[in-house]
Amino acid sequence: MVWLRQGVLTKAFARVVRDPLFSFLLVGAAIFAGYAVIEQQRNPAVRYTPEAEKALVDEFEMLSGRKADAADRARIEKNFITGELLFREAIDRNMHLTDGETRARLTDKVRYLIAGAPVEPTEEQLVDHYSNNIALYRSEPKTTFSQIFRSTKPGDSAAILAALNSGQTVPGDDFWLGSAYPAYGDSMVRGIFGQPFVTRLKEAQEGVWFGPVQSPRGWHFVRKTGSIAPALMPYSAVRDQVRQDYMMARTNAAIDGAIGKLKEKFDVEVVR
Repeated sequence: MVWLRQGVLTKAFARVVRDPLFSFLLVGAAIFAGYAVIEQQRNPAVRYTPEAEKALVDEFEMLSGRKADAADRARIEKNFITGELLFREAIDRNMHLTDGETRARLTDKVRYLIAGAPVEPTEEQLVDHYSNNIALYRSEPKTTFSQIFRSTKPGDSAAILAALNSGQTVPGDDFWLGSAYPAYGDSMVRGIFGQPFVTRLKEAQEGVWFGPVQSPRGWHFVRKTGSIAPALMPYSAVRDQVRQDYMMARTNAAIDGAIGKLKEKFDVEVVR
């Protein structure tokens, strides 16, 4: 009788297996199981381990100067789990892609992890870097000039220019930096008056008043009285800058080497 029952069960199982619905359910179960594994890998559990607890409790006791009691330990555990969950929610909301400050901190951190701290260069390496990048170590052009400032555009510009060029004194409005600018570098002039002012100043003839030139601050009648061409700065004067440039170049070289591998890992699409 046992063999008879076994035969009946075998035939019944065979019918179930041949049923298309059974195949559908089997495939569905496999897909669900695979999805669960992938999802678990994508969203690993928040784990508060004894090692993590010990590190956090040690830090608390060092900062507070007392032993952590049960309430302290419960609060430490809660804060850890809360912080982890909020961090993961921030990632899930793609804040690392949309928040500029967050992106900057993460990229700076990865940049450091890839490049590390550059090895302190030798004096020979610094001198070589200075020699190979000599164009970077020239002083910027400088100009000496004076100005008469008007907060609003004057209606009698031609008469004011004629008076200035004939040596007459023409009153102006108060300007926070005054009227005389001895040997001001281009970058400083640009920061005060803007690039159009720098351009006009470069093109101007020395000793002749011109203008008015508009800046973000108002209107200026200007006379250039001297200029200093760029000059090579000696290594001793720019050594600190050379060292900084050298170490930055080493870091950038390490990053450039890693970027090639990252392009193989992630798809890059440039849309123009």
